[in-house]
Amino acid sequence: MAEKSVFISKAEYPFFEEVHVNIDWFGGFALSQKRKCQIGLHQNFLMEYPKEKILEISSSSLVSLGAKLSAMYLSKRTLKGITTVESVFQSSRIYSDGIKRIGPFPEYRFLPGRECKKLVKEAAKEMHSYQYELDGLTFYAPVHHISQFYDFLYLNALLEPENEEVKNKLLQENYTAFTDLATRSLNCQARSAAIFVGLVRAGLIDEVRDYSSYLKLFRTQENGKAIGSESYEHVQLLYKDRVKLFSPVIPCRFHKAEVEDYYAERCDVLTNCKETDNYLDLRCK
Repeated sequence: MAEKSVFISKAEYPFFEEVHVNIDWFGGFALSQKRKCQIGLHQNFLMEYPKEKILEISSSSLVSLGAKLSAMYLSKRTLKGITTVESVFQSSRIYSDGIKRIGPFPEYRFLPGRECKKLVKEAAKEMHSYQYELDGLTFYAPVHHISQFYDFLYLNALLEPENEEVKNKLLQENYTAFTDLATRSLNCQARSAAIFVGLVRAGLIDEVRDYSSYLKLFRTQENGKAIGSESYEHVQLLYKDRVKLFSPVIPCRFHKAEVEDYYAERCDVLTNCKETDNYLDLRCK
């Protein structure tokens, strides 16, 4: 059994809610195992929230849009050129152990996302990442919005012309809930996607283009601190590495045998190979 997160879009601050779901876990590295976990998570979630439409955002997604929305592949403009959201995020990190500081890492910015992440992690040597620098701006990780910099990158990436097709598809398909089984990080592309849809529904998405208006939208001062008690309104704060939940954990009612049956019936066209068309929407046209 495993407890996993689903991020639901909301049209009011902070523009998402995180709920947790218990699922039967399928161990192993095969793509089919990851996708069975995804099916179990989504089906159990939909039993509790039948009106939502859910999407996994990762290369393991059952549909191609989920892979295209991955930060590893989603392009991002910088002052010195175009790279990926993941590479911009990782190369902008600043680490400290309380005595010395290292970062950011602009020399890694235009490497593939996984390679950039690996090199930054090796350089950090278990130090704590506490702020970010990009294109002359400093970004923080305030308690009320720890993923503030990551969200800023992801939201703006979706507004850039290189990603217009992906953005339009995301909105046209009316997805309202998102998962990312591939990460345990506080900075999560599923959360960012939920916030994006929430801001579009609220008519506020253009406020994220400018950093100052983005900070105001998320009730943050220029120094990274909260503007006041209103910054914490409906915010799910971390406590001992667990997020504060507003709803009970959804129980597992769609079990392993049912997941296996679902996969055999609906996913028989998929393989364990990394192929560009290995998604349900591309193989079941």
